Amino acid sequence: MGRAMLKVMAATAVFGLLHSALAGRTAKRLAARSFGERNRNGLYRVFYLAQSVFTFGILAAYIRKQPSRELYRVNGPLVWLMRGGQAAALFIAIFGARQIGILRILGWESLVRWFGDGPVPAEPEAQGPALDSQGLRRNAGPFAWSRHPLNFAPVPILWLQSRMTTNLLAFNIAATLYLIVGSLHEETRLQAAYGEVYSKYRRSGVSYYFPWPSQFAGHAISEIQNRSIN
Repeated sequence: MGRAMLKVMAATAVFGLLHSALAGRTAKRLAARSFGERNRNGLYRVFYLAQSVFTFGILAAYIRKQPSRELYRVNGPLVWLMRGGQAAALFIAIFGARQIGILRILGWESLVRWFGDGPVPAEPEAQGPALDSQGLRRNAGPFAWSRHPLNFAPVPILWLQSRMTTNLLAFNIAATLYLIVGSLHEETRLQAAYGEVYSKYRRSGVSYYFPWPSQFAGHAISEIQNRSIN
């Protein structure tokens, strides 16, 4: 079992490294030089998501082939509590994606513009808070709780499984480490893209990764105050 778990963790790490490399500015610049800036802007996001789904399918198939055993299985009312935690994490992911723009994240907007005759804007640089007229929208939704809520959301979904196996444990450990460390890579790209605007956001007190209860409470109080003023 130990050897199988190491294989799962290593395979997950390889997937993560490929995922990060293709999301980086170097890969995007290479694509622009090879295929043209307009083609890069219109097609790269779609290609990136397609390869992510394809390579994750390969990873999942590889993990299923590894020997595994059950570690525990949760039954009874606690299962519903765990499902509630997963649902809350899914809500955070959807809420955060809507702030950035779901169609932009999926590359649909760039793809539609690519089929036309006009210029094609590049997709958002990493999964940062959407820009508004005041700069980064940091005081709304998940991006007021965590600077990387879309990377945080999968963690509760992974760990609140009612059935845990050795292979799932190995995958969860590797994936969680990747999501936390990979957010540093994402933060570097956001800093390069938005400069001082993102620096102010980082200094605003929003947690790097894990949202803390005090931030939820503070954000709720701020929302109530803003609505009462308006």
